[in-house]
Amino acid sequence: MGSSEEAKNILTPILSELKKQRDAHNFEKVSEFYDQNAVHVHAGEAVYGKDAINEHSKKFLEKSGKLTTKLSNEKFDMAGDFIILTSDYETQTEKIGVLKGKFTQIWRKNNDTYLLLHIEYVPQ
Repeated sequence: MGSSEEAKNILTPILSELKKQRDAHNFEKVSEFYDQNAVHVHAGEAVYGKDAINEHSKKFLEKSGKLTTKLSNEKFDMAGDFIILTSDYETQTEKIGVLKGKFTQIWRKNNDTYLLLHIEYVPQ
């Protein structure tokens, strides 16, 4: 079992590159960060598979406009081939106001990197 510091050190550059690609709306590159069996859960809705998640993300960005997100209370954990990240978020959107809540991400080791397997948003 790895440490939370190790988990943070592994995931931080991956998260940074994912954010960069998402902000650039480069969804083909974004999909490379998702496990083939990824699932995205938000407010009673679930989307399965990286292609469906990308389509869902595109629609959300069309509806919300430009986003600025602040994270707090981040916690990184490792268990075997998995890294779990939990955090609070506050996202300022261009078109639909402020979104607040908590999220959980589960990343699974795949060869020499980690891929996003599960992400769940719980709005406040």
